[in-house]
Amino acid sequence: MDSSYLIQAIAQCEQAVENKPNNSETWQEAFTDLGNLLQGMGQFDRAIVWHSLALESEVNLGEVYCQLGELYMMEKNWSAALSSFEHALEHIPNSAKIYSSLAQINGQLQNKAAEMDSWYKATEINPNLVNNTGYYKLAKALEQRGEIEKAIFCYQKAGEGQGAIGSALYDLGEIYQRQRRLEEAERIYQKILEVQPTEARAQYKLGNVYLQKRLFENAIDCFRRTIKNAPDFPWAYRDLVKTFLILGKWDEAISTCYAILNLVDEYPWVYSHLGNALREKGKLAEAAVNFQKTCAYRGWQECVDHDYFFTLDIFSHRIEIWQKQLESLIGMENINALEVGFYQGMSACWLLDTVLTNKTAQLTCIDDNYNPKLKENITKTGSQFQVNLLNGDTHELLGGCEANSFDLINLQDRCKLIDHVEQTTKLAWKLLKPKGFMILNYYGWRNPGNAQENPKIGIDRFLNSIKDQWQTTYQSPQTFQLIIRKV
Repeated sequence: MDSSYLIQAIAQCEQAVENKPNNSETWQEAFTDLGNLLQGMGQFDRAIVWHSLALESEVNLGEVYCQLGELYMMEKNWSAALSSFEHALEHIPNSAKIYSSLAQINGQLQNKAAEMDSWYKATEINPNLVNNTGYYKLAKALEQRGEIEKAIFCYQKAGEGQGAIGSALYDLGEIYQRQRRLEEAERIYQKILEVQPTEARAQYKLGNVYLQKRLFENAIDCFRRTIKNAPDFPWAYRDLVKTFLILGKWDEAISTCYAILNLVDEYPWVYSHLGNALREKGKLAEAAVNFQKTCAYRGWQECVDHDYFFTLDIFSHRIEIWQKQLESLIGMENINALEVGFYQGMSACWLLDTVLTNKTAQLTCIDDNYNPKLKENITKTGSQFQVNLLNGDTHELLGGCEANSFDLINLQDRCKLIDHVEQTTKLAWKLLKPKGFMILNYYGWRNPGNAQENPKIGIDRFLNSIKDQWQTTYQSPQTFQLIIRKV
């Protein structure tokens, strides 16, 4: 039978309920005709529904619109189906069936946000509507959209019962860790370990929770268990070394680093941690060699070639980020860069070797105290004549610089007090050219022992006062780094 007859019959039904909902003769006739038509098409179940509706003394608009929506879905007329189910929702507001239909239709229309919203509402009404896999997919989509509390609910459902999805529990645990809901994160990983006592990933995650809670001995135990059950798990070694460094257990840190190099592989962070431990043992030359290796593994071979002497590394883990973010400045003429806080000059030397390679480029370094190795390292770059070193009060020196004169500003001041950081950022902003880059370090770092050492609060205070004047080009909670551009 030609589907055009069906389309015509559907239209007649819509007209009957829209124009004369109380005229039983009109809509009963239209419903009967549609029922006969569906019967002739072999759609017996649908025909029965429409014949039943025609027998009613009062029209059930919610049910009518549901049935119309299903017919439109059968015809793949998604826009009309959407309209019908939205009308149905006005009359039947708490129907899981309607919301699930809306989810399917919005999926066909590529309305992903509406699709997820509809699925979530459907599962709120009927939690058994989807299985664990469905909840997991929904959780992923909601988390990606930033609807974290809804995502948490769906991850919880995905991780329940016999069909529990392990990945859902890990994702849930990671959300709790990011939110610093550490007791809940701990319970998640312990739940996994109750079922799988030797699960290395869960042991490692639990160790990280203990690290966040500053229960260092518990963290060490978890990392050691991880290594025992998964000897090639590099991140457990890394965080075990990190914990030893926090506790000042230099010998344990050094021996663990050598074990990684002998048993697992060479990683940049191994040499960095090894350098930190050797420095604390007073072995500065050995520490410097390891920091050179760290930088070389991260793509900065000049650190070895120029034999820079660094006994502190707060920069090498950012090399890949800077290389990508500052690509447009590499080799440009007359680039003017500013650093506030330069320690032994590791980031300054990298800039001179990698970005400020044109002889017309200039680098100004401001700090309240020179490190003895700074000038020696700057000289080794061969670009020392491009560098202007300013020593004194940071805020006074920034106030004396010319406005809108720098293409790149890197803020890594030693002082991390909220008010100080806010003032530093404010002063530096005035010096940045339009389209210039500002690198804000320690963004998200905080001192657990001093609430005033929280640079993010000071940075956000200032940035919120100039909301429309900048855009984020990069943000990484792991490296405590925010890079913005003046617009």
